[in-house]
Amino acid sequence: MKKYFFALAAITFSTSAFSAPECKQEKIENSNIEMCLIRGESFQHDIYMLKADKVVIFALTDDYVENISLEHTIPDGLAIEFPLSKQGGKNVKITGGCVPEIKDDAEIARVCNFYWGKYPVVKDVRFEFQ
Repeated sequence: MKKYFFALAAITFSTSAFSAPECKQEKIENSNIEMCLIRGESFQHDIYMLKADKVVIFALTDDYVENISLEHTIPDGLAIEFPLSKQGGKNVKITGGCVPEIKDDAEIARVCNFYWGKYPVVKDVRFEFQ
């Protein structure tokens, strides 16, 4: 059953209507942050993805990326944590969004800004549309 699921997933992904990711990178503290746009075909949804040190934090369609708030509670004891999550508290939040830029009643770009706790990890990253 597993091999059929993986084969179906591979076929679905390879025939999907998405382009290769367009990523913009920044180094924050000791972490590599990437904000990526995966464009859908015309009049289809785009996907926005935040990665830290090559690990996907989230991937959301354009309808749900405008106002994000994710909270993580750091467990007691030994745990694998992203360096940016270690800010001295028990909880850390990722907040922000990718908001539309409108001109002449048309969306011409999305501008992304995100904070990981106190650190601005994505600053005015702009993805333009033709």
